[in-house]
Amino acid sequence: MKTNNLLTLVWCAFLLVAAGCELDQLNPNAPTEAQVLSTPEGIKALAVGLQAQYGEGVNENVEVSNFLTRWYATMPSSVLGLRELETGGSDVQGFNGTVNNMWSTHYRTIKSAEDLITNAPKVTLVDGTRSGIIALAKLYKAMSIGELIECYEQVPIEVTSSLTPTFANRTAALDYVISLLEQAQQEITATPPSADFNASILGIGFDLTNTIRAMIARYALIKGDHDKALSAANLVDLTKTSSIFYNSSTSRNPIYLITIQLVYYRPVRTWRTNAEAGDGRVAYWVSPGTSNSFLSKPVDDFNQFKTDNAKFYVYLPGEITLIKAEAYARKNDLANALIELNKVRTKATDPAGIGAGLPPKTAATLPNQGAMLDEIFKQRQYELFITGLLLGDSRRFSKPQVDRTRNWLPFPDTERLSNPNTPTDPAF
Repeated sequence: MKTNNLLTLVWCAFLLVAAGCELDQLNPNAPTEAQVLSTPEGIKALAVGLQAQYGEGVNENVEVSNFLTRWYATMPSSVLGLRELETGGSDVQGFNGTVNNMWSTHYRTIKSAEDLITNAPKVTLVDGTRSGIIALAKLYKAMSIGELIECYEQVPIEVTSSLTPTFANRTAALDYVISLLEQAQQEITATPPSADFNASILGIGFDLTNTIRAMIARYALIKGDHDKALSAANLVDLTKTSSIFYNSSTSRNPIYLITIQLVYYRPVRTWRTNAEAGDGRVAYWVSPGTSNSFLSKPVDDFNQFKTDNAKFYVYLPGEITLIKAEAYARKNDLANALIELNKVRTKATDPAGIGAGLPPKTAATLPNQGAMLDEIFKQRQYELFITGLLLGDSRRFSKPQVDRTRNWLPFPDTERLSNPNTPTDPAF
């Protein structure tokens, strides 16, 4: 596994703090890797760059999820890699561009996070700055592995110790993700982040504490640990949001670039037309269109990410409430599941601006666990449309195979050619 982009990233991180950076340029006067990882300035800059690096790839996870669940359709003839995801099955091979980009983008973030986790304790930093950096690195590593394990059946979870890392199965990977998140929480509980960390390192609009709690809730639910999911979700402050910051000069929202500027794909119209009448979330995500895709599917237009500085929420308040609803439902506590479900159905808006404004359901309309879970799944489809969660939802709720063009991505050729531990590709 080749993920050594540290020098480029850190040099850009220095410039990001000052005046902005072009991520494809390598300054010949950049510091050496040893210098970067052994100085407070280098560690701080890498922590800043880690966040920018993750933010540049948020589109990859969303694209995989929404193409494989048939909600995106390609527009131009030239985007063959994305269209292979759209048609799915054996059309998706290890040489597919998105298959490789999803993998490499996330593992670059993981590599940078591991460098911070290993080296931040070795340099002279204010205790609260060090704890904040380590917690941030563990969070971003956990989020990256968590997104990967929702797209690939197995993934390496440590990459700096070997060029040919072994692969962890899904259970082991999810256990590791949750452990990283709990370690991150312990770091900032024992030593709260310093004012310097919050002001000069942590991304604008990013809520470290609530994001850690939200991710514990998300991945505990995915693992099936419903008690842990409930405990973590109950700690998330739903009056706050957490987002990736973009601007029009040093960093631009990649979803805007691909969906609005380049128009590589659009949302399939049936997502809108299948919605419950009066659902206010439809207009939040999409607007009615008149076009057809390259494969002649009727499509709509995107209503979100219409500017290059549009923020990307790493979780949405409604996700946390729906985590509670699902956890209760899977524990067969239908009364509490209904309470949480109706919070999402009836809210007019929230801090992210999302609101369904629908009438509440009743115990009579959702009389059993199956009916409750079906309704929760539908609410997740409309609350969390462009979040990268739909593929995992489709599998977890045991939706018919026909709803997906694939269950899992094949492993990328870039990994297979360099790592003999790469497993056999999944059949579908």
